[in-house]
Amino acid sequence: MRKRLFMAALLAAAIPVMCAGAVSAKEMEIPEARAGRMERGELAAAIGEEPEEGFDSATGGHGSLTRLIFSTLFRRDKGLGWEGDLATGYEVSEDKLTWTVTIRDDAYFTDGTPVTAQDVAFTYSSAKDSGGDIDLTMIDHIDVIDDHTVAFTLTRVYSPFMERLSYLGIIPEHAYSESFKDYPVGSGPYVLAQWDKGQQIICTANEAYYGEQPQIRQLTVVFMDTDTAFAAVESGAIDVAQINGTLAQKEVAGAQVIDIPSIECYGVCFPMVPAEGKRAEDGELMGNDVTSDIAIRKAMNAAVDRQRIVDGVLGGYGSVSTTGLEKMPWLNEDTVLKEDEYANPELARSILEEGGWSDSDGDGVLDKDGVKAEFDLLYTDGRYRQEMALEFVNVAKELGIVVNLEKVTWDTILPKIHTSAVFYGFGSGDPSELFSLYYGGNAGGPVPWDNGGVYANPECDAQIDQALEAMDEEEALPYWKGCQEYASARGDAPYCWLVNANHVFLAADGFSFGNPVIQPHGGRIFDNVTEWNWE
Repeated sequence: MRKRLFMAALLAAAIPVMCAGAVSAKEMEIPEARAGRMERGELAAAIGEEPEEGFDSATGGHGSLTRLIFSTLFRRDKGLGWEGDLATGYEVSEDKLTWTVTIRDDAYFTDGTPVTAQDVAFTYSSAKDSGGDIDLTMIDHIDVIDDHTVAFTLTRVYSPFMERLSYLGIIPEHAYSESFKDYPVGSGPYVLAQWDKGQQIICTANEAYYGEQPQIRQLTVVFMDTDTAFAAVESGAIDVAQINGTLAQKEVAGAQVIDIPSIECYGVCFPMVPAEGKRAEDGELMGNDVTSDIAIRKAMNAAVDRQRIVDGVLGGYGSVSTTGLEKMPWLNEDTVLKEDEYANPELARSILEEGGWSDSDGDGVLDKDGVKAEFDLLYTDGRYRQEMALEFVNVAKELGIVVNLEKVTWDTILPKIHTSAVFYGFGSGDPSELFSLYYGGNAGGPVPWDNGGVYANPECDAQIDQALEAMDEEEALPYWKGCQEYASARGDAPYCWLVNANHVFLAADGFSFGNPVIQPHGGRIFDNVTEWNWE
């Protein structure tokens, strides 16, 4: 048996918000409403999205706000490793099919009842049966060993199972009903005290929380668009809001910009096979005679000036990415492009020339064997996406490649997902995302955006197979790195990765997020919510 133990330090007392000798709110010229919140240890924030379907793990999840109200079994630590939340340890059987998890004995739901292994089993069984937004099909059955031990037996060896064990907030079986999604009972650091749908939620500190007590005693999360939230921080109506790099350029009296590193990566997925009239498993046509040529893909990887995108589009709030995996422990460093291997149009032109692409008719567009260097690039609405895609289009134009940019919805992307290039955002902080992106068997499968470009390389697949069949994430690491030798700009170049977009916030002076985790796509800013404070 292989065993991993996680011990959590328990801090019962809240840290005072203000200390002796602090400057008064009046002396600091703080807006009255904000000054009152500071003195009471309260915060109003425009962060996160309202859960449209409510707070209900039994249907598969409830977004980034999970960490406020619920506890999970495990969670990623600040180095993207693992630590226990409710769990104190786990064992994996010799056949790698049974994961036995022990849970702490000092956790209570906010109705005063203890959290037990039966509640864990109920949560996961319900989510599996609901077919919600988390894939739990690898679970065969769940056994409750005793009040604090639960065993998950899988249908197949699956080393990233820990990621599944960190996803769902544990809910009490005895309190579950149809109204639970609106009136949730959890064991996390906060209690949901009020939900004004479409406007805000108000959470108060859970006095019985087993972990570090939140320093913010009341947290109001308001739901606003970015521009409105920016103005609300400026006026003092709220205290912190997530913004973009453009708004971060504006100076606001009494406020600061907080820039948090991110693994939220953006890039272009290329259709990888020629257009031969074949269809993927989902029935959609696949193939593109331009992007299936490796010279086109490698040339675009070589030509794009990623630092220009960081500086110009992100306003400096981000970093260059040539792999989609920077800052992650499973990155294969040998696949990272060096500075002279991108933002290098001359190198790109030589790659195209060696690949047989030339402007044979003098119309300014490259061609090869009667095929013009022209393809569509589809993108959806979202922060920075249009601007980054335009940079990609302009670079291609300089090389003699025509990229037709089209803003669409996911409903209109899906029929074209295997024939057109697609602009994506990824970065979950989970190595199994490499399986989703690059495994040959995924193309056209039940999750349509998994391997939308229909990439297939048997050597890459073999590395991913070994990663999935490992004991756990630690043992799988060399295989996740191995697959990148093929699925990278140095290999088959199925993507042109561009940048990591940092998560940027406008916050009142004196507010601190503490030491937040590196932010993935979608955000995990609430992961360390107990550290948030008025300094």
